[in-house]
Amino acid sequence: MGSKERFERALRRQVPDRLPMDLLWPRAETIAALKAHFGTDSAEEVRRRLGIDFRWLGVPTRYPEFERRVNGRLEGEAPGAGLDYVFRDKRTFEDAWGIVRRVGEDGKYVEWCGGPLVGVEDLTGWAPPKAVYPSAPELAGHIAPFGEFVTVIEIEFPFKVAWHLCGMEEFLMLMLTNPPFVHELYDRLYAFQEEKARLAVRAGFDVIAVVGDIAGQLGMMFSPELFRQFDLPRFKAMVSRLKAENPRVKVLYHSDGNVEAAIPLLIECGIDILNPVQSACMDPAKIKRCYGDRLTFHGTISVQDTIPSGSVKDVYNEVFTRIRTVGYDGGLVVSPENSIPFDAPLENVLAVYDAVRSFDYASLRVTGG
Repeated sequence: MGSKERFERALRRQVPDRLPMDLLWPRAETIAALKAHFGTDSAEEVRRRLGIDFRWLGVPTRYPEFERRVNGRLEGEAPGAGLDYVFRDKRTFEDAWGIVRRVGEDGKYVEWCGGPLVGVEDLTGWAPPKAVYPSAPELAGHIAPFGEFVTVIEIEFPFKVAWHLCGMEEFLMLMLTNPPFVHELYDRLYAFQEEKARLAVRAGFDVIAVVGDIAGQLGMMFSPELFRQFDLPRFKAMVSRLKAENPRVKVLYHSDGNVEAAIPLLIECGIDILNPVQSACMDPAKIKRCYGDRLTFHGTISVQDTIPSGSVKDVYNEVFTRIRTVGYDGGLVVSPENSIPFDAPLENVLAVYDAVRSFDYASLRVTGG
């Protein structure tokens, strides 16, 4: 069974030959270790050897005004490495949005330092960066080599962009004290993200992944009422327009943390897939029972505990448990919940995919959840 058919069956709440699998956002260290294990120089060959059904592909994008200011490339293994930026010093850099980040001393992670709207309560004179995209036919040619797989394009959830522009605490305060500012900013951010998403739909992408945390492990970063006020009408309208262009396209929403309070609102917005159902703060089996008739789930395998700190047996047990309690009628894509930590044992990474392939799906069809 091919990747797309496997995915379609899972979406229809049917058990395929095996559940679909994803690698999500692998760090450079993980890919390097897998290349060495499989004896290849190709990241694509790594995915094929693992049996990964998804291909997360970018839209080639130019920012001409930003490019005129670029003065270096981020080297190393931190997120964003290999891309060009405006460097303020050897570790501090600015992106096309004017958001400033800094590489940590260990070179493995980056932290937010500032944004162009910090301290600003009037958007006069500010606009998102001017992006230049390929045409839909050009983009279709870009993804054509991966046509046998489920192709995914990632766009950013506007809350994520907004707090990077304004600062987290400041933006949360603006949601309460200056709603007109937030409405105006969101109008611009949703329009920016939708332009990219509609291009991807016209080019033939299978899944639009809307990515941006709205929760921590203890709960929502802001109330469901604020989500309903600022996001729901815009997110719902965007999803509706994307599906009007192609009713077959699916929308995945990613937020780490405990998003249980927001799930009914996300369903109302029209999402099809929820990622990652973080097991450290949510019960995937409970979420399946409550919402499995309306959502497909993606993730559920812990990168906080099991993959980095457990044994191979622990990994197998967790994967088998998720298949039995979340994937019993399809509706599950098995994947690490987020990027696998750079120091996770390679045998644990391999065990995730070995476990999915070795599970007895015939017994699953009989026993259910």
